[in-house]
Amino acid sequence: MAGPTEPSLLQKLAARLNRDPGSPVEKPTESFWQNPRHSFADQQSETLPQESDVVIIGSGIAGISVAQQLLRLQPSQKITMLEARSAISGATGRNGGHIKAVPWADYHALKEILGKDSAMKITKFRLAHLDAFVHEAAALGEAGKVGLVRRVEGVSAIFDKESWESAKIKLEAWLEDFPEHREYWSVHEGEEELMKFGIINAYGCIKGPAGAAWPYRFLGCVLSNLLTSGQVGLETHTVAEEVRRNQSQSHPYEVHTTRGTISAKHVIHCTNAYAAHLLPFLKGKLWPLRGQMTVQSVHADFPRLGASRSWSTMWARGFDYITQSPGEDGSLYLGGGFFQGGPEKDEDLGNPDDSQLSAQCLEHLETVPSKAFAHGAGATVEKKWTGIMGFTGDGLPLVDRVGEFMSGRAECDPEIGGEWIAAGWDGYGMVHCWLAGKALAHIVMGREHEVTEWFPRDEFGCSRERLNQMSPEGALKRFLGLLET
Repeated sequence: MAGPTEPSLLQKLAARLNRDPGSPVEKPTESFWQNPRHSFADQQSETLPQESDVVIIGSGIAGISVAQQLLRLQPSQKITMLEARSAISGATGRNGGHIKAVPWADYHALKEILGKDSAMKITKFRLAHLDAFVHEAAALGEAGKVGLVRRVEGVSAIFDKESWESAKIKLEAWLEDFPEHREYWSVHEGEEELMKFGIINAYGCIKGPAGAAWPYRFLGCVLSNLLTSGQVGLETHTVAEEVRRNQSQSHPYEVHTTRGTISAKHVIHCTNAYAAHLLPFLKGKLWPLRGQMTVQSVHADFPRLGASRSWSTMWARGFDYITQSPGEDGSLYLGGGFFQGGPEKDEDLGNPDDSQLSAQCLEHLETVPSKAFAHGAGATVEKKWTGIMGFTGDGLPLVDRVGEFMSGRAECDPEIGGEWIAAGWDGYGMVHCWLAGKALAHIVMGREHEVTEWFPRDEFGCSRERLNQMSPEGALKRFLGLLET
């Protein structure tokens, strides 16, 4: 028990969520995905432009998607993308490469909290991302192939008996409301059956559609095309320090950066875990969580299935995510390990610093191949790095206009411009960001009616009521299952 004046574990963790995340650190760990670097990785103009129709802060999936969709809707507008470090150097260039929704695992809670209609809309939205990425890669032609966007069978192996029994119940409950998906999902248990998947020590696995990619390369192809259009300017190593309102009737916002000030009609925050730095109201409502990634070499007898399969290893506490190189090397891209040592040992919750590794997570990740795969013994970590994810108080993204109560700045006439946000992907950016960016671009351009059928507008919206219900303590109890002592 905590002493009379000693903060409880929950209070200590909550205090970390309430901190200002600041801006991304200058020298992060080196991500495997970002080698080789894009030719435009450090691009910036000789002097920062004085004004732009739209300023997007952040160069990850969300920011790139917003930019692309804005130009598709109005090709003449000028867009400036600000990036604190090199291009696509944040979570998009550091994640696990999964394009994987886990509808059976999430649907029950969504339905219980939000109701059936909202739960179905969010689930459909997430599932739509695989097709969206595949089609976008195809549209890029030969250039798109470098992004390795591919459909795979996703195998979720579960290593805890209680979790396995619960998973089967949740899967069936989800399929009852989504019967059109039943033929694509299957349950497998028993030692002999699991060996067909090369899985050992598990109680069972659930197989269903998923995708995998090399996001840094894929998004690099998209951004390269945008830069070639001449309508998008990329200003890397340009930290956004403050957003202000001015009296201009044409460009009512000013973004003050380390390289000068740029005026804009619209300012769009696509900084995910760092959004609360420029929008302090979000402290404790949107917070960073540092994730650990590795590349691990495997022996020659480990099946080379990277072109057709991905995995999740789900434990009594937490889960890991694994894709595999589709090449002959068969390297595993393995991340996760969060809280395997317990919350009292945690060093990642509320931590925005990806210049350091997570010792707790690495200790676990190094053991996963030999614990989970029949041919995993002897796997060796060849590369390791961290990345920063953004989590919200209720587990859903924030995609909306930024109100005055959030920014402390008077809102301008919507006919002139606005301040916007697309952030808080809760570790599932690959099944949230791309279409959220598309939707937000439509909303910014006054064409919201074109996306309401498929975009969870209300569920992802930034109403005062929704945000006021968020607290660090509530998020921790939901996220970690902690009870204050």
